[in-house]
Amino acid sequence: MRRGERVGKYRLTRGPVEGGRGAVWFAVDTELGRPVVLKRALLEDNSQADFDELLAEARALAKFSHPNVVTLYDAVRAGKGKRSTFWLVMEHVTGGSLDVPVKMAPELAAHVGAQIAGALAALHAKGIVHCDVKPGNIVVTHERVAKLADFGAAYRVDGSETITPNGPVSLTPYYAAPEAFRGAPERASDVFSLGATLYCLVTGTPPLRGAGRMVRLEAISPRVGPLRGVLTAMLQHDPGARPTAADALGVLADIAGPPEQFPTLPEAAATTPYTATVAYREDAAGGRQPRLTASLPRRRPLLMAGAAAVTALAIAVPFAVMSLGDDSGADKPAPPSAKPAKLTSADFIGDPRTANPCALLNADVFHGYEQAELDADYGNFNRCDVILKQRGEEVVDVRVELDADPLPEGVTRRTTGRVTVVERAAERDECERAVAVTGARENSLRVTAAARRPDEVKEPLCDTADRATGRAVKVLNRGAIPRRSPDFPASSLAHQDACTLLDIKALEEVPGIDAQDPDVGFGRWDCQWKSTTSEYEVDLRFDQGSLPDDENARSTRLSDHQAIVLPEDEGPGSCRVEVVHREYPGVDRVKGTERVALVVKGAGRKDRPCEMATDLAGAAAAALPSA
Repeated sequence: MRRGERVGKYRLTRGPVEGGRGAVWFAVDTELGRPVVLKRALLEDNSQADFDELLAEARALAKFSHPNVVTLYDAVRAGKGKRSTFWLVMEHVTGGSLDVPVKMAPELAAHVGAQIAGALAALHAKGIVHCDVKPGNIVVTHERVAKLADFGAAYRVDGSETITPNGPVSLTPYYAAPEAFRGAPERASDVFSLGATLYCLVTGTPPLRGAGRMVRLEAISPRVGPLRGVLTAMLQHDPGARPTAADALGVLADIAGPPEQFPTLPEAAATTPYTATVAYREDAAGGRQPRLTASLPRRRPLLMAGAAAVTALAIAVPFAVMSLGDDSGADKPAPPSAKPAKLTSADFIGDPRTANPCALLNADVFHGYEQAELDADYGNFNRCDVILKQRGEEVVDVRVELDADPLPEGVTRRTTGRVTVVERAAERDECERAVAVTGARENSLRVTAAARRPDEVKEPLCDTADRATGRAVKVLNRGAIPRRSPDFPASSLAHQDACTLLDIKALEEVPGIDAQDPDVGFGRWDCQWKSTTSEYEVDLRFDQGSLPDDENARSTRLSDHQAIVLPEDEGPGSCRVEVVHREYPGVDRVKGTERVALVVKGAGRKDRPCEMATDLAGAAAAALPSA
């Protein structure tokens, strides 16, 4: 083929650009005068029967049109006999692919996500699963319209066809849902992939995975901000726990920011072919990203002709999967619900940086004590306390903590409205309750009443814990946890990720430490690493309030930060080092501090945990941003 030649009524204007095994040409429709893209479809058997099947499928699908899907216009045949070629004719989209290292604000990612969710809702209504939603398959036009591209892996579900495909389907491991690896994609698989895509658009990397290809929801970056709730729901391991595409559309549309702020994307990305059948592609970090294939039984791949599927298409010229229905308008997605029920339980805490734990406590409910003082600056940012006093002395500490873990298994459970409470077995000096919206698969609240002076306690600790729990249950039954006001200042540690302050090199000092698999606490404000060869543990968490006043404390400076060293602060074989990040005016003009607390535990008698803790705290101090 040469520039100027015709394929049917289409005159070739630029190309070829190789896309997988089929050439891509830019062309113009000589009858309508519109620019199009032609993609050669390679069939294993160049027979008329194969082409007739392809043509019938393509023309039936082309009845469907959606503003957020790259449109398939036609299928044509050029030449005769064994020299004949088969071409798919598609919409020419000018703009940029999102397969570029551009980190978006959460609101702009939501702007893209809402549009793609709308496209998926329309496709799902017709029994179509895309099977390969990812940044490289989304094109954004100059008008800030996001379009879903490359349907080379798409399949029908719930249809009459149950033909086993004769070839594998490609999927991208970093974005594919767990069930897709098992050869069982469904509508919810696309929702998962869209969630992984949005996570990558905001953070620059796909979400972390654990055993069974489950996304480690506790490791979701705080960068996602207001998207945390909806992404948590979309990335659930269980497909049935995810929202529908229509539900996700409603939530994302509420979060979406002004499209005028959308970044300019490289034009070249819109015209460079991307094939879904290559073995590897370079990811944003420069690494090689593998692609896998999975056998999908009892599902017929769209636009399959004879024994071979049409090859995957270029990013600028993907063919769209269209409806097999009529033009009556039935292709429109179902209207999204304003507040999808499936998101309610997963999102009951919301953005960790704005959730206000103090809104769950009320100092006025503790009547048996002379004083009840609310303390918002004690411990980590996920915590709020009420200190109960007698004669000026602290007797009981009642605290609420936002927790990354789901409800524990408990002997006694009770439900009030939409809230479930689990009662932990009481101890002499402590009583704890766990609270969550019923059905939540992650996150909970821990309400604890801990005796500071057990002999002066005025009522059973569990009664005190239940008073605090009752307040929290009332708040949760009214809706989401109220937000902080004012927000954390820009210089606060609350905007930092504790897990990023110690890199692999720094952690090498701890024998056998598993640097790659930390236990991540709520808001990523707490990170714990454990040794696989010894009893050593390293815990890095944020702290606030007054500096500890301990006669055994030793002052020092680490990377120009004030620091104190506390030997055996958390028991024998431990050492705690606290590094001051910034100071702030506290209650009653008492100076408060935000600190990094680094704790080493599990040291032997001959070990020197404080030397190790000081070295690690020094590395963390060096990684802190300027306050």
